[in-house]
Amino acid sequence: MKRTATTCLVLAGFLAATSAWALNIPTPQATQPHGARQPLPLNANAVLGCDDGVTWSGWYQNADDRLGNVFNFGAGAVLSTVSFVHYDYGNAGPYSYSLDVWDPASCTFVATKSGLVASDVKYTNVTESVDMCGLGLRLTGSMFVGIHPQTCLSPTNCYPDLVWDNQLGVVCPVIINNASTAPVCNDISGYGGPFLLRVATDGCATPARRDTWGQLKTIYR
Repeated sequence: MKRTATTCLVLAGFLAATSAWALNIPTPQATQPHGARQPLPLNANAVLGCDDGVTWSGWYQNADDRLGNVFNFGAGAVLSTVSFVHYDYGNAGPYSYSLDVWDPASCTFVATKSGLVASDVKYTNVTESVDMCGLGLRLTGSMFVGIHPQTCLSPTNCYPDLVWDNQLGVVCPVIINNASTAPVCNDISGYGGPFLLRVATDGCATPARRDTWGQLKTIYR
């Protein structure tokens, strides 16, 4: 189900352990009339993304779907910010959602930030940026980061609706079907472009060291 709305990561074979044939191919929404570049403001040491910044379309999203991209966190990096673009398709917000992290190789849940609310401007692409530092997540290797849309007009039409770009064949976008019951991680790069969802890493403030008086006395002996 599809609707319209930097560095590309080629993560070949990261879904080898899942069944591509299990994907219930989504139905497209109307394509946005004019693709446009959408700024994704991220301030951190490193920004990971695979989209080209052009808003193009989206999917009809199921209530138990997770939609996002797979990023390579290398030898280890702290997830500090997630930014993404969504579109309302004439359905007014605000929208409840959470941000999820999954291991795509085993298609298993890692962490979530819940209780989030996205705003909307009618027939306008809107960018959300969420501080993830409170989770204290240090991730390694290829990991899925995406949204769980929770404001639903029907079980197959949920918001916020994540926008994807005009590329095909970039191995990065993933939809996790039946996430709460029998999750299947599906590579959808043959059906639509990467989602306009990026992550920033290692941008969290380092907590100041707080020593007790007893510790200080030990240090200065």
